[in-house]
Amino acid sequence: MISFSISNANAQTENTDSEYSIDISRDATSGLIITDGASYVNGFDTTYTIKGTKFDYDKARDLVVSAIADDFTNSSTSGYVKVEDTSSSSSNATGLANPFASKEQINERIKSVLNSAIDDIFSESGVTFTIGPEMNVIKCTFGDTLDSFECSKPKLEGLSFFNKSNHGANKLTA
Repeated sequence: MISFSISNANAQTENTDSEYSIDISRDATSGLIITDGASYVNGFDTTYTIKGTKFDYDKARDLVVSAIADDFTNSSTSGYVKVEDTSSSSSNATGLANPFASKEQINERIKSVLNSAIDDIFSESGVTFTIGPEMNVIKCTFGDTLDSFECSKPKLEGLSFFNKSNHGANKLTA
């Protein structure tokens, strides 16, 4: 597992209200098959876990997206990402199209799914009261096809009180 953080490098010269920090960790798994003197990649995925407050995501969004896109496209497995799942399709007798995604396609897919997940942080409805800093977590899993790239926002960390206006019920989560 590899971890890295994004912090405001200009915090000394800027107003202290603009400081931010995002923690990102990466967990990558892959398999290899060795047959008759050749090795083949046998599936892989990379999971990024991103933690920060709404303010942190607001300030560091572009840097988070570009850091993850750069990190993934520079990994050894990015060259094996397929445009689509070809395991169930029939072979083309007249010629073989390149089944692998370009770096540009991978970057665009990462930007799309990650920006959507960050947008979800800001589109929550209801009233939330949180004791301590409200940490928002996004988990992104990038597999061996572009269609398998997804980001989601699991349950909020910390102690929160919700008031969902459409149900009228109060809920306490930890």
